[in-house]
Amino acid sequence: MDSTLMIDPGSKTIKQIAVECPAAIPVLEKHHFDFCWTGDKTLDVVAAEMGVPLEIVLSELRLAVAERETEQPNWNVTGLDALMRHIVVRHHAYLRNELPLMERLIARLREARGRTDAATVAPLEKVFRFFKRELENHLRKEEEVLFPMIARLEAASVAGVRLPRYSFGPIANPIGVMEEEHDAERRELDKMLGLTGNYSGPADACNMYRKFFDRLKTLEADMRRHVHLENHILFPRVEVLENASC
Repeated sequence: MDSTLMIDPGSKTIKQIAVECPAAIPVLEKHHFDFCWTGDKTLDVVAAEMGVPLEIVLSELRLAVAERETEQPNWNVTGLDALMRHIVVRHHAYLRNELPLMERLIARLREARGRTDAATVAPLEKVFRFFKRELENHLRKEEEVLFPMIARLEAASVAGVRLPRYSFGPIANPIGVMEEEHDAERRELDKMLGLTGNYSGPADACNMYRKFFDRLKTLEADMRRHVHLENHILFPRVEVLENASC
């Protein structure tokens, strides 16, 4: 049994539970407990706000841990390079494949429903295209600039040599930029959520609508896990590593 679940549910935030016990994440997602963007409330508070009995959540969390067949990597102690590879292979690759497919789908939706649902489809396509462009630029900056810098820091630390210094100052500076971009990505997702009526669409929504909504929901869920790994695990660990050398 994972010790993180044997605690007073008022003592740790949703974010901390997700960081310390990855097996809890599917349960948090099931009940729409946001462990990524707004995860600073404790489990008892969130359960009360969402109208979910706390004992049910605790029971499901314990069961999720007990039934886990294979141990997930503990990203709190695994090498940073391994964590970054996981982020790139699991989340960046998904986005690079999915975003163009969704862009084509919403273009088809505009062609089919652009006149009927002009107030929804055109703004939705505009927001999505902006979101796609900004996110693809964000991925490139991480893979080509930030992640290699982190890899060099970790390699120097493992070798016991002086950590590299950069002209822009501490690595917390570019990390801060990435976190700001994560916040901007969330705002664009929120805009799309509003434009789609919480993924409901018009009363006569066609299959193409439903397909786009399903893909958007999947993308949102993946982004939550993706940003959680970076904001709550990778970036804090990098800052601890750099500060330890000061």
